[in-house]
Amino acid sequence: MACRRTLALLLALAALALAPAAARADGDPASDVLYNGKVFLPFEVKISGEKQLDLQQTVAAAWKSGYPIKVAVISSAYDLGSVGALWQKPQLYSKFLGSELEFLYKGRLLIVMPNGFGLNRGTPAERKLLETVPIGQGADGLTASAADAVRALAEASGHKLPKPPHKTGNTGRDRIVIVIAVVLIALLVLVVVPGARRRLRSA
Repeated sequence: MACRRTLALLLALAALALAPAAARADGDPASDVLYNGKVFLPFEVKISGEKQLDLQQTVAAAWKSGYPIKVAVISSAYDLGSVGALWQKPQLYSKFLGSELEFLYKGRLLIVMPNGFGLNRGTPAERKLLETVPIGQGADGLTASAADAVRALAEASGHKLPKPPHKTGNTGRDRIVIVIAVVLIALLVLVVVPGARRRLRSA
């Protein structure tokens, strides 16, 4: 009897543990994140830390400057959970997600999918502006495009946001330095080592 009770308790605990995951899979994952957060990124796709940080910092800067906006990067139908029918329909999905968040958030909501942007509670001019922002390839490209779109929208409203840090472009120069160093070391080995051996033999 005790074993049965223990087994029943373990099964109940397992069911409770699995319930939230099932709810996330069956519902709309972005709405779960954006209730309290400002950026939704795909769970199952690897995105570079640099691209994630740029988007998060850009959105934070937009809020700080007085241009509140939340962003959802949607790389596949899987990211939509039970509303997969809205895949490749970014504007429709922005309205759907906006209605999901309306109880706590009534501001701008930007969606980026591989085929374009969606903007809930934006103006026609803002939606027109988004048509000029290129969409990058892959999850990294989508994330970078979302950051570019936030900057463009904020700047059009008079809120200047910081640009992402660019690499200095010294990679090519560094490679040349490395090659020269390797050549010099090889020459030293070819010239110095045989001379040292001859001196040792003569001694």
